[in-house]
Amino acid sequence: MSDYQVIPEIDVLVATTVFLKERGVKPYIISAPKGKGMDKTSYEERIWKILTSNSAPDVYPFSPEGPDIIGISQTEWWQVECKGFGSAKRQTHIVKFERGLASVVSYYEDEARELPEQYEQFRDAQPYLGLALPASPEYLKQLNKRVRQPLRKRLNLWVLLYEPELKSIRAVSPEDSFSY
Repeated sequence: MSDYQVIPEIDVLVATTVFLKERGVKPYIISAPKGKGMDKTSYEERIWKILTSNSAPDVYPFSPEGPDIIGISQTEWWQVECKGFGSAKRQTHIVKFERGLASVVSYYEDEARELPEQYEQFRDAQPYLGLALPASPEYLKQLNKRVRQPLRKRLNLWVLLYEPELKSIRAVSPEDSFSY
């Protein structure tokens, strides 16, 4: 068992949605966490409150598959994979991390694709990948070991660390080094 606190994936997804909106990115696809013991309806309600805090979104964003968040602005096209941190054994956390990393890398595109019609004018936005996860000691260890700067630069992969005390994201750009 881990001695780091349990962080539900929905908390990471909500904080990441806020982070993207603060950057001026409009999330247009969101895949709310689902599975045993998860209340997808209440998760979507939490996300909807964030999306509609200033105005209604241009599209109904919920999708059962794909990246956890896809969003766009005039200059940035984001595809983000989110992971939580449970009370499982260390090996389970490593597997979860590996799956998250594999997923986000599989989203790599060199240009924005399959945009909703209302966002076609943003077709030239630069692709960004995001791996959003709690800043747990185990995930930080795996990041340092497996997600080195050359990879992050090549893919424009941002690590979005969820800080539970602040309920917010600390972004590590491809240009930044991890300092742990």
